[in-house]
Amino acid sequence: MRAFRLSRFVRLLVGVPVIVGCTERAPTPTVANAERGLALMTAFRDSLPEHSGNALRCVSCHLDNGTRPTAMSWLGTAARYPRYRARPGYEETLARRINECIARSLAGKMLPEDGQEMRDMLAYMETMRASARPAPVDSVKLLGDVAHGEAGYAGQCARCHGANGAGLPALAAPAVWGSESYAIGAGMARQYTLATFVRHNMPFDHADTLTAQEAADIAAYVLTQPRQDHPGKERDWPKGDPPSDVAYATTAAVAAGKPVPPDRPLLPRRVLPDSLISRH
Repeated sequence: MRAFRLSRFVRLLVGVPVIVGCTERAPTPTVANAERGLALMTAFRDSLPEHSGNALRCVSCHLDNGTRPTAMSWLGTAARYPRYRARPGYEETLARRINECIARSLAGKMLPEDGQEMRDMLAYMETMRASARPAPVDSVKLLGDVAHGEAGYAGQCARCHGANGAGLPALAAPAVWGSESYAIGAGMARQYTLATFVRHNMPFDHADTLTAQEAADIAAYVLTQPRQDHPGKERDWPKGDPPSDVAYATTAAVAAGKPVPPDRPLLPRRVLPDSLISRH
């Protein structure tokens, strides 16, 4: 008994764990912090530089901290998971879905799904669990004219995103192509997805002013520009059912005789996704 009391006293005095009886008490996990989760999502590169592969943040696309109804809102998202998604071909948890965004949109390295950072991000998403899901916006399923899109980009987009697409950090305007932008495996690298986002959210200070065709043209121009590759993208949509605007060929689609998309210019990957729970 005296030896146990002494060991406890030493532990309290020097602040280090003392092994008693050949077992060590496991550290108590830190409670998930929604405020910190939002901070990570708004300053991803600064907070988690080893996991960041470009200059984007989660809120570069999920505008207004994920609450803007027209910008892939997170309102009510937590209540929808786990759910089956066709791109991976299996039922995803919300943690896995966040990691997919990190690997694709942020061109980064996935986080441990039981780690503190992921728990904090999930805690922020949980604050919106009971919120009603916004009504879907009208999708812009139009092919674009690249030449018209180049002119439209110069007149509507370059003042914030730069003539070279590299973005303007002083305005918190993200890169839309190049090494600091989203990888080809991201949803935004799809024609209809990007055109729909542009139509309803851009220009940032005059949203909802472009026509559907203008948005489609700008999207078509932006998507002809180089961006980082996404290793393993050929394994997406394993049932051979990729949407028609996917920017790359998949193994299953080729086997099913589906049309092969034209090649797009790709840049070397900075950070490997390093999938921690790969199902492929």
